[in-house]
Amino acid sequence: MLKWFFLICILALAEERIAAQLFKSPSDRQKQKLPDSLFIRKYDTLLHVQSWISSNQMEYRLKYTKDFQLILAPNEISNLSLGFSYRFLELGFSFTPKFLNGNDVSAKGRSEKFSFGFGFSMHQFHLSFDITSVKGFYLKNSEAFGRTIPDSPNFIFPNLRVGYFSTLLQYNMNPRFSMAALAGGTQAQARSAWTIAPTFQFATFRFSTDVDTSGVQTEQTYSTDLNLIVPVIGTVVLSPKFALSFGCGPSLGLDFFRAVAVNTDGKLIVTNGTKVSTGFTLQTALGYNSKRFYTGLESRYRIYGHKFQDLERLDKQYSYFQIYFGWRLRPPGFANRSLNWVNKVSPVKFD
Repeated sequence: MLKWFFLICILALAEERIAAQLFKSPSDRQKQKLPDSLFIRKYDTLLHVQSWISSNQMEYRLKYTKDFQLILAPNEISNLSLGFSYRFLELGFSFTPKFLNGNDVSAKGRSEKFSFGFGFSMHQFHLSFDITSVKGFYLKNSEAFGRTIPDSPNFIFPNLRVGYFSTLLQYNMNPRFSMAALAGGTQAQARSAWTIAPTFQFATFRFSTDVDTSGVQTEQTYSTDLNLIVPVIGTVVLSPKFALSFGCGPSLGLDFFRAVAVNTDGKLIVTNGTKVSTGFTLQTALGYNSKRFYTGLESRYRIYGHKFQDLERLDKQYSYFQIYFGWRLRPPGFANRSLNWVNKVSPVKFD
């Protein structure tokens, strides 16, 4: 009898739990968290070979008054890039081949761009570095200054060069959201999610132009930006292989600048200053993922600036649109051994 009594008690408790689960309200069921692994598919143990074609544009807007401004920009630049990623390491470089840049150089001049970048992933942190050089600019609003020559409608500055170095440290606040899935193949978003991704940027720029006179006269402007960018980014999983993403957010920072120029009397003029900069960023992405192949579209836009000397505002504006495609391959043994060694000797564990 005692044995049957315990059996009846166990069955009663089981029935009570089943009934509670069946009649639980939707809000109560939503409180039960799904494992993070159900939101992200990871492929970082494979070697990713990725290439992408991108159309880049940058502008520097020197706004003196509401009706008077200078807009400097390079000719439209199309880049061909190649990148590798494996586990926590990323490496890539890009250049401007002539077959992708058949633009009319008589109207806007010839522009060249080269960049090299690499990055590290550390749990929910991502650290990246980028070195870029762009040469050849034109005055985008030349018509405002009376330039009406049909064959050469713009003022062209072929020797104006902008070189910059940028470092980004980004933190993903939601472990269920994949930042790597936005434009790469090391991860894929399996379920819809969103995040806030505070990003600290350090960037230094050097604007220079070489003018041949009796010798070589060089004018340079140095600018160092410290910015905090706070985008809100969401990904909607349309199917097991397709996902759509969108993000936007403000930026706030400081710009430390130093201008070196030569006036009409040939005297060297040096100007220093520090200003608060404000701006915003936008980004969209559409990605496709299969087991070995991935591809997608991505676009980004960013503008930020501040008051500068006698100017009402100096703005830096960047945008690009890219098509990327990549393959996941079995990694070579030396790559695995090398990253194992790096992870072992590093004070920060990347994996």
